Amino acid sequence: MSEEPKAVAANSVSGIEQEGLKRRDWFLKYGSAYALEHATRPSTIGLVLASNPLALLAWIGEKFLDWSDVDPPLQGILESVSLYWFTQTFPHAIYPYRERFDPAAGAADDHPDWRIQKPMGYSWFPKELAPMPRAWVATTGGLVFWREHEQGGHFAALEQPELLLEDLREFIEQVWTEREFLTER
Repeated sequence: MSEEPKAVAANSVSGIEQEGLKRRDWFLKYGSAYALEHATRPSTIGLVLASNPLALLAWIGEKFLDWSDVDPPLQGILESVSLYWFTQTFPHAIYPYRERFDPAAGAADDHPDWRIQKPMGYSWFPKELAPMPRAWVATTGGLVFWREHEQGGHFAALEQPELLLEDLREFIEQVWTEREFLTER
């Protein structure tokens, strides 16, 4: 979502969520060019980064440093980069950016095809690239689980794995009963 959903009152955004929106504004202005590159030229950037391990380390490493709540350990960055390098999967891994790129699509709350029909949950981390306010997230589907955290960024699964796993467990317990599992099979 690039702008405030029409159906959301301005006073429904908390102070901490307003801070998150400032981070989003900063990211959209100074940090999102990579996504446009991935979306519009995935083969070019993919092949460039697949041809040089130092380039891949620089491309991915800067994101780990910039998008995390705290500087991640060098070991974790090297493991992630090595996984892409040795499996030669980076060029393929960025193709979802191309599929999602549609300059005319507008905000998610305006696009009925993007509305999530199943119950959804959201774990809010303050140093995410664009931490959306709860009221905004609720406009995109059936929000039934919300958890706000004091720490964590874009790589929450690496930064705060215990918190994210607990959120996932609680969400699943809330929405997925044994009866529903048996009838959906």
